[in-house]
Amino acid sequence: MPLWHTAQESAAQRVTRAHEEDTGTAPAHVASAPATWPLIGEHVDHFGGLTLVGLSDLRAAAAVSPRQDDVISIVCHQQRVDPSGKDVEPEVTHGSSSLEEAAQLAAAQQPELDDNGQTITPPDPTGGIVQRLAGMVYSMVNRQLLSRDTAGLDITVVTDIPDDAGLGNAAAVDTAVALALLGDSPELSDAPLRARLADICASSAETFSEFPALRTRYSAALRGDGQNITVVDYADNSVTHAPHPLTDELAAFVVVPPPSSGDASAVAQRLEAARDIRRRQRFVSQACHAFGAESLRLLPDAPQRVVEWLEAVHRVHGTEGTPRTDEAASWLNFYEAETERAESFAKALRSRRGADLFPLLAASQRSVDVDYQLGGTEELAQLLTLRGAVAARALTAGTSAAVVAYVPAAKAPNFAADAAEDGFTVVALTAGTPAGLD
Repeated sequence: MPLWHTAQESAAQRVTRAHEEDTGTAPAHVASAPATWPLIGEHVDHFGGLTLVGLSDLRAAAAVSPRQDDVISIVCHQQRVDPSGKDVEPEVTHGSSSLEEAAQLAAAQQPELDDNGQTITPPDPTGGIVQRLAGMVYSMVNRQLLSRDTAGLDITVVTDIPDDAGLGNAAAVDTAVALALLGDSPELSDAPLRARLADICASSAETFSEFPALRTRYSAALRGDGQNITVVDYADNSVTHAPHPLTDELAAFVVVPPPSSGDASAVAQRLEAARDIRRRQRFVSQACHAFGAESLRLLPDAPQRVVEWLEAVHRVHGTEGTPRTDEAASWLNFYEAETERAESFAKALRSRRGADLFPLLAASQRSVDVDYQLGGTEELAQLLTLRGAVAARALTAGTSAAVVAYVPAAKAPNFAADAAEDGFTVVALTAGTPAGLD
């Protein structure tokens, strides 16, 4: 496989042309959003932990225009590269939905109570890009960011972000569409509106997307700084920044092993991991509700107290629909340890102690694989380390097999070329810019 590359013409320029070709009209607004890559902490947001995310120069762009009917028509152009490194025609997905269909999907995700007053967990959402983007429009209407008179829309998307590389392709598409829908707002550059929009994007993805959303991606894409790392502390929902670890002396690459997401077994594994991650997130939410806490991080002695609560639930209501106590204990201990590692990582960035970053990344990789039991990336991380990376860590373990490798700049060209020659898809990480109108 070659190094991943994109067309010289920007995604925003291409989506403008594609929208005119697909719909016969010029777009009302065009917006684009960057790929995002988590450095550490992406599994602890529901716990109330700390998550660090960077922006990439790869982008997704969206163009929108109104229709005269109530159809939400969506066309997505996904950039591809063939094994020889030549550009090939983008993969094009067509689909349509409506606000009424989105409302039905949203209603199906509302929890109910059984005869004993216990919550009946709704089925996991199964929506792809069409349902997700129609759901985005529905969510923005219901959260009063769009007029209730909103009906039909033509939405065209062009994305240069690999879909299975852990770089937040779906989040970038969501963000670009949301900004394009709000193209007339004079407050679009203001932090309060962007914070609200990030929250709506994340909650909408949770409701409609078959894969669980990483909330930090939306905050980073909308409120990040391309020259720095975005730090989101979910104890108080604060968004701050830390110096970027990539310098003239250190490069980074996303390495994606074959098979791609188009392989049936790979897709099945990703969906199974998505269900498992949602199961953990719902357990955390139930524990928060039981203790009346905004997050478990704010609950003193959370691992011990939550396990004791779970044991009581098992005695009274049985074990159906809940994790084993040893599972829960392992998850909770991981959340606390990973949050501490993320805090140490942020401190090391801010004090510019670069050498302290790599042991933390290595410890996080081991813990995600062993303690949190989202395996599948450990062998690749070890291989990349043996090949010259000073650290290698899964980007989004479970839902992607991709690993980010940190490589001394002097070795970077040979490292990337060797990995590509061995059949891996290699994406160079270069600082990007926040989402905005184009």
